[in-house]
Amino acid sequence: MPQKRSRSTFTGLAAVLAAGLVIGGFVVSNARQGDDAVSSVAPSATAGVPVGEGAGGRSAASDGGVAVIDRVGPDLPGRRALWPCGSDSRARVASYGTTALGTVVMQCGNAAQGYEHIRVRHTADWEDVLRGHTTSRDWDDAMFTAVHTALTDPQKGLPVDAGDGKVCYAAPVRFDDGSTPSPDGFVKVIVSATTERVITAYPTDESDC
Repeated sequence: MPQKRSRSTFTGLAAVLAAGLVIGGFVVSNARQGDDAVSSVAPSATAGVPVGEGAGGRSAASDGGVAVIDRVGPDLPGRRALWPCGSDSRARVASYGTTALGTVVMQCGNAAQGYEHIRVRHTADWEDVLRGHTTSRDWDDAMFTAVHTALTDPQKGLPVDAGDGKVCYAAPVRFDDGSTPSPDGFVKVIVSATTERVITAYPTDESDC
């Protein structure tokens, strides 16, 4: 069974375009605290940020949502959400309702896409986001919070074509005390427009795509 900080390698694949605004929601159902907190995702035209993930809000500079990382909060996506990843790379870890692509999912994935790709390639990047901030959260708590905002309330003009059938979303990232991750205060999320799957998500110092 996959553990929170030492996860087994999963298998899967992704590929490829879109545009438009997003109105979906990512609702965290904290069934039990710690590893048993389950992230369930429900499309919603009124959803803001994950429950327990701060107030979200909008930035005049970005004209879009701000991913607010609570320094204390539930374990995302939760042990039960990751349970299928040991045997099914195509299992959904999270889903996001978007007007551009409909339902976009993050699968367990493999080295090329999804949660496993992000875990292998970008854990250190997300850990850098948390470094220097007093928090009980770990790397994927920050990642899931940022991905939710980027997909559901991206900056004005996003998403945009990222080439090869991929679409790019972005959003600013802040902590609930107002501080900014340094030097990377933004997140980029790359989605396949043909499979509606999250390919990757990583912190960046660039405010757009």
